[in-house]
Amino acid sequence: LQLEKRSGSSAGPLEFHSRITEIDAVTHAINDMVARLTDTLNRERLFTADVAHELRTPLAGLRLHLELMARQHKLDMSSLILRLDQMTSSVSQLLQLARISQSLTEGHDQPVLLRKSVIFPLRDSLLTMIKLRHQQLILPDGDRDFSVQGDPTLLQLIVRNLTENAHRYSPEHSTLSISLQPAVTEEGKPGVELAVEDEGPGIDETRASELSRAFVRMDSRFGGSGLGLSIVSRICQLHHARFTLTNRTDRQGCRASVIYPLSGDTTA
Repeated sequence: LQLEKRSGSSAGPLEFHSRITEIDAVTHAINDMVARLTDTLNRERLFTADVAHELRTPLAGLRLHLELMARQHKLDMSSLILRLDQMTSSVSQLLQLARISQSLTEGHDQPVLLRKSVIFPLRDSLLTMIKLRHQQLILPDGDRDFSVQGDPTLLQLIVRNLTENAHRYSPEHSTLSISLQPAVTEEGKPGVELAVEDEGPGIDETRASELSRAFVRMDSRFGGSGLGLSIVSRICQLHHARFTLTNRTDRQGCRASVIYPLSGDTTA
């Protein structure tokens, strides 16, 4: 019964005592295995965080040197600096993910309103990003909001990465959209769908599952590190959400969908 009630992130010992020696032995063996597995996962997270942290300082130094070379020798270093900024962003995301996934594993999550606390705080930075290619961004209209359980920083990272991906693969003067609507989870429970749609070339749906792997890109001509969708997939796992990529049915383009279980009533 204890095992049935546990969530996927529960790692505490089983509290069960039996007069039967064999059952007690099995309980102790399970607790020992879970403790060793938890220790291994914690060491893996700490390693990722340490590596990401150590990389940020030399990357910042390298960027400074490139800027100095560009000024002193009148060289165009903009493309190198852009790629370096992308690498720095990916390292920062890995560091952030390692830190906060530990917090979520320990149960430090909270109810978060997707429209008010996730999407709209990103509005200005997303508009600045898409302005570079003269694109338009449509955000959820109305006052209806949806509450999910999780970490607002990681939930914002999902929206940022999906929108950045849509921006990168869509042509100039195109329209990107972010929407929220009621949905049903795989377990048949009430949920909410966050969808990001673009007007790019679409995807090969037979390879859709590969695109959420680390360092896999749809098309190398569009740049990127290949980490964005992998990070989205990992954050979705932490929030018990389902992430899918499909082609749009109304026009050319890709549709990224994330279905979260609701943590409470929607607000109007």
